[in-house]
Amino acid sequence: MAAAGLWPGSTSIIFRKTEGEVLENHYEKFRIELPSFVMHEGSKVELYSWNGNNMAFSFPHLGNSRILLGHLKHPEDVFKYQGNEYDLMIFEEATHYPWKSVSWLINNRLRATVQGSHPFCFYPSNPGNVGHSWFKRLFITRDYREAENASSYAFVQAYLKDNQELLRRDPEYPNRLNRLEEPWRSWIRDGNWEAGAGVALPMIRRRVHLVEPFEVPAHWHRFGAFDWGYAHPFSFGEYAVTEDGDLFKLQTITSRQKLPDDIARRIKASCDVSRLRYTAAGQDAFHVHKARGENSPTIAEQMGKEGLRLIPANVDRIHGLNNLRGYLAWEHAGPNGEPDDPGLRFFDNEGNRKCLAQLEEIVPDPDDPEDALKVDADDFGEGGDDIYDETRYACASRPSRAPSLEHRRPLRAFDPAILKLEAERKRKPDDRRDELSATHRKYPIHPEFGDVF
Repeated sequence: MAAAGLWPGSTSIIFRKTEGEVLENHYEKFRIELPSFVMHEGSKVELYSWNGNNMAFSFPHLGNSRILLGHLKHPEDVFKYQGNEYDLMIFEEATHYPWKSVSWLINNRLRATVQGSHPFCFYPSNPGNVGHSWFKRLFITRDYREAENASSYAFVQAYLKDNQELLRRDPEYPNRLNRLEEPWRSWIRDGNWEAGAGVALPMIRRRVHLVEPFEVPAHWHRFGAFDWGYAHPFSFGEYAVTEDGDLFKLQTITSRQKLPDDIARRIKASCDVSRLRYTAAGQDAFHVHKARGENSPTIAEQMGKEGLRLIPANVDRIHGLNNLRGYLAWEHAGPNGEPDDPGLRFFDNEGNRKCLAQLEEIVPDPDDPEDALKVDADDFGEGGDDIYDETRYACASRPSRAPSLEHRRPLRAFDPAILKLEAERKRKPDDRRDELSATHRKYPIHPEFGDVF
């Protein structure tokens, strides 16, 4: 109502996940709280009208301002609003929507429709769900990326105690919230964005996991990982392994609607495939429909002709996710639980930033919290989990990361205690002296190797 009265003739829209939700929570309650007619000097005056076909309230005395009700159940639902313009967008339960949907709408459809309006959005929500990561990044940790202005975002924390009307009507409501299991209790009762997983990989921090590219030592092993896709994107990652078994992702190459030989040539143009010890690929690359009598070459065979050798990846989703968490962990990865370098870091480049953006948005599967939710890319190839799968294959192809122990501590070769120990070992009699002397007499040692004592 505020935008409708402030900017006569403007258009606002309220989104919920489904049509049923938006009607129940907004149409029904709106009609109860605000009658469509009021009495003025003995006559009925219409405040607004409702058009069910357009899902819109119209306010004739406010320049025909409108409030529309929309729903975003599927990512492609955003295209139902293509061509429309809105001065105000309200994403009720904002964390129910993936960032791709929200970003497309606010950056494409949010615009001034009347003179003097200042388009803006509201994002009322609780923690959790598929949008937990982007909401937390923008409003809680305020970790802004290029083209994002911190002054454009404001957050107002609301607690249960602030809803005095609800507490007056239903004093037992807090007790019912106390009976919720975690993390739902902390999310809904306390508005705690740090509680629970929220996202599948909560340890990701760009300041920790992104590093400036450097010249990779020649003796470090290199390998690749690949997730096939045509309608949805493919993803290829090039990795290097340090002496300690840590991984650096050197680059991420991704695109869509490319044939296998074209993909292989793209990879070869950016990567010396002769240096790759192997490339771990998902099952789709090796799939053959033998039951239908097909004998066409597999994806792996087609890419092999271009010199890119693929081997089957470990595709176990649950163990793969947990293994990836181990490689990304850093906060308590040190010998005594202190922060340490993660086992997987990413060269700072465009492809790897896209990789991290996707990893940040992966959420647990509500039907199987030990697994990540399977997400498909939209019609434009945006979103999905293909880069996540490829990164998971890469880490699963390596041994599980060992804990950080003595090898990360500085060498103490000249420590007095170590020098004393070495001196004592030199003076200690060798129980095998007679045996060695007899061997020396039988098989004389060349003088350059010294004497046997």
